[in-house]
Amino acid sequence: MRRRFLVLVNAGAGLSQPWLVDEVARALQRTGASVTRETLGEFAAIRQLAATAARSRRYDVVVAAGGDGTIRAAAAGMSGTDVPLAIIPCGTANVLAQEIGLKARPDLVCQMLREGPQISIACARANGEPFLLMAGAGFDARVVGALNHGLKSRIGKAAYTGPVLGALMRSPDTLNVTIDNRCFEASWVVIANARHYAGRFVLAPRTGIQQRGLEAVLFRARSRTVLLGQLLSLLRGRLDTRASRNGDVAMHECAHVRISAAGPVPVQIDGDPFGMTPLEAQAGSEAIRLIVPSSARGDAP
Repeated sequence: MRRRFLVLVNAGAGLSQPWLVDEVARALQRTGASVTRETLGEFAAIRQLAATAARSRRYDVVVAAGGDGTIRAAAAGMSGTDVPLAIIPCGTANVLAQEIGLKARPDLVCQMLREGPQISIACARANGEPFLLMAGAGFDARVVGALNHGLKSRIGKAAYTGPVLGALMRSPDTLNVTIDNRCFEASWVVIANARHYAGRFVLAPRTGIQQRGLEAVLFRARSRTVLLGQLLSLLRGRLDTRASRNGDVAMHECAHVRISAAGPVPVQIDGDPFGMTPLEAQAGSEAIRLIVPSSARGDAP
């Protein structure tokens, strides 16, 4: 049973459930565990401290408390070590928590941290930077780039309404996409390393965080009406069906993707802005040890 925990909290992100960290820490301490808590304001600081802690062997677990960006920062620092990573899902979407079936309940999180099994998850790379869930160019990158994080911390997912409407009002982008040496054109691309997207929605049913491989999802929308239809298909869990019937969505299992455009187009990784195109993503050879619930669903045993 694990006893020594380092909890890294991202104060700069604006937690949607800040109480959860306190409740989990108290629950762990009631079991006799030692909990060291560090509150940091930047991804770079989280990454550095996670790296130092994992290599010091002072802790049984490094815990990332925050959203998917906070988790990605900690995972990037711990790459190449055998100290496991765990999460307290305090973000808005909590895609990784959905991927492993973790509910934001103090008792369940505490039980997972103390006794949950470990799995090995694949860590992909985008322009050399590790990511766990997805990278994208076009529509969703424009949304997260326009997001007000202070507002998101206060009202949650409703803060995405304005950025989504703003991105919908733009003319679709034109992206040149090379997937394992095959050339395509798209208006929006998501390169998935996990099944879930934007929370509970399934984007890429043929991949998962334990698989070494990516799935490139190409959206071909030349009008706002088509893009809106694609988004509705995603929300309804019918994107895979649309890909097989309509032809304006395509899914390709792959190992390498390169995206370029005539002009700069926004890019995101794991739901955070990541500059502009070009974007080059590849399936990773690195692995991170992740603690999951005993009852984890999907591809987590």
